[in-house]
Amino acid sequence: MSKEQTDSSRAEKWTFALTVVSLIAGGTVVAGLVDRWSSSPSDDISVAASSSISMTSTPEEMAPEDVPEFSYVTPSAVYPTTIPGCESVEAPEEDSFFSYILDGSDTYDDPRFPWFSSAKAAAMSDAVKQALPKDVELKFASPGNSLQFGPISAPSNTDGLPEGFSLEELASTTASGTLIRDGKIGALSLMLHSSSDPIPSCVAGSLVERRVLADQSVVDLQDTWSETNGVRTLNRSAMLYGADGTRIQAYVNDTNNDGGMDAESSGVVPLTLDELATLVAMPQLLITTPVPPGTAPLQTDCGGWADESSGRELDRGIVDALGDALRSGWHAAAPGGPDLGSQLGDLVLAENDTTTACQDLVARSDGNESRLSISISSGQPLPTPPNKYDPSYDGHPLSMVTAEDGSVIERDESRWENVHRSVVVTHPGGTQVTVSSSAEAPNVPMTFEQLEFLATIDGLEIR
Repeated sequence: MSKEQTDSSRAEKWTFALTVVSLIAGGTVVAGLVDRWSSSPSDDISVAASSSISMTSTPEEMAPEDVPEFSYVTPSAVYPTTIPGCESVEAPEEDSFFSYILDGSDTYDDPRFPWFSSAKAAAMSDAVKQALPKDVELKFASPGNSLQFGPISAPSNTDGLPEGFSLEELASTTASGTLIRDGKIGALSLMLHSSSDPIPSCVAGSLVERRVLADQSVVDLQDTWSETNGVRTLNRSAMLYGADGTRIQAYVNDTNNDGGMDAESSGVVPLTLDELATLVAMPQLLITTPVPPGTAPLQTDCGGWADESSGRELDRGIVDALGDALRSGWHAAAPGGPDLGSQLGDLVLAENDTTTACQDLVARSDGNESRLSISISSGQPLPTPPNKYDPSYDGHPLSMVTAEDGSVIERDESRWENVHRSVVVTHPGGTQVTVSSSAEAPNVPMTFEQLEFLATIDGLEIR
């Protein structure tokens, strides 16, 4: 850093970088560009502690010369400086770059990290949602976008780890969601991992305040902004260095949680620094805190494959009403059907489709076990019967009939590594209910009659 940049509290440092192209099919290259700057105490806003880039590509998807450049800018650092809560402040560090490969083996039950499990993730997720201020709304979304902690994401082995990083540091679980406060939106994300490393020194530009808690845990706070391709985002974060080895970072900005370079900014960060500090210091998030008895299981994400352009975005009320109808309709059926468990009807918004409610279940009956998927979408056209004389006709669906109310009912079955059976009911009003079941031998899927009963339960139309 030049002397001119060091002396000027309003100078800005620009970072130009090429995005990374992975030449490894089936893997994900995660690349990070880590910078630390400082800011004068007289500045209104300090600086970001880090930024990162991640993308996946194969040679067929994008050529290196087609990868665009982008600019990333934050306020420059000032050193020497003082920071509340810090006895001393070290100079900003030089930029560093690292990358490693994730192989898609994320799991809640990785024996390398015994402190984490699906039950622990459920308990932490519930605690975070309950801890949000009363006037902050968590935007209705799929479970994975509703502050639910996902499985541990970690490299499969320690080969090629960047210098200075351990496996436990890179093995993390994350949760994210969009918050609404006073009509303004912002994205909140949390990352949690364990570490035996000592608490780092205060570095100019990486925090605006340090707090020491009663148990000697430390919380570092940051309040800053960044600009990507000229678009400014306001950012706040809190980092907990727990006395038991827990590491938690909560990060919130003033954009939506949809991702991408074109996210719109609301101009207001929906959580204060004090609220973030309270969030990361919750005992429920510590890796040494046991899971409370009776913790409800995690909700799982499920897919949506409908054409969103013509459908209606579903809200929580619609999804809950569909689930109630499904639950009551199935339990009113004649005895003899498979056991679908107590979670039947706990529909969620589809992971990538706001016009679809869905659920994945396991159906059990007399030692038989099959997978069951249910999805309910809006805005779908009535299917037309296939031309059986068309050379491209492959024999699917197996049957298509029109009911008295004008609904079209399709039945289909495929046999590959397992048997997959489905019933699709499309109503004249545009609601499409898809119920499918699959099983591997010697198990068998649910019958067409059982699937059709589910798909035609009263009350499953989206109006």
